[in-house]
Amino acid sequence: MKNLILVILGCFSLAVQGQKIKKEPWIDFYPAFRFGFQYPKLVGSNFFADDLTESMGFHSSLSLVKIANFRATVGWELQGYRNTNPNRIGNFSHIQSSTALFQVEYEHPLKGAWVLNPTLAYGQSRMTYRATRSGSTLARQSWEEIRLGSYVNYSFSKTYAGYAGLHYAFLYNDDLKASPADEDYFGRGNKLVLSLGILIH
Repeated sequence: MKNLILVILGCFSLAVQGQKIKKEPWIDFYPAFRFGFQYPKLVGSNFFADDLTESMGFHSSLSLVKIANFRATVGWELQGYRNTNPNRIGNFSHIQSSTALFQVEYEHPLKGAWVLNPTLAYGQSRMTYRATRSGSTLARQSWEEIRLGSYVNYSFSKTYAGYAGLHYAFLYNDDLKASPADEDYFGRGNKLVLSLGILIH
């Protein structure tokens, strides 16, 4: 009986040693590229919400490294607005905004093919004011923003996923020189950003 027990334990030990246990690396070169369309809904009491009209925009982002379940992402956005109140804010009709974003994402798997990606981002925008959409530049202005929200991904395969996003952004321009009331009205803004696109990983 004792010999039988020793044989069984020996076989079990060999079986355990023969198993290959796959461990997820803590740092992994695992690129992810997003690109899609977005629509900003301007909110609040400020010149963005009161005097400008939103339009469809474009965004993209790239992450090369995954650390645990976190990603550091660099993104770029192109967005346009129309001036609906030239008597108040200036004789121009279009604003083109180009934004560079630095973002941290957390990957939280849900059921099945769904993944939730909460995000926190800091952005720097360059706004160009023009008389017409393709006309000469009348002025330029720099803005910063803090953005918080999430993407929800649905994987179609190991490579492709579709996603939808909802983010809240606070915009500010600390270089604006004006009265306190005008600094709040012309130097601050808020928007909800709705996005839809494709994720390649």
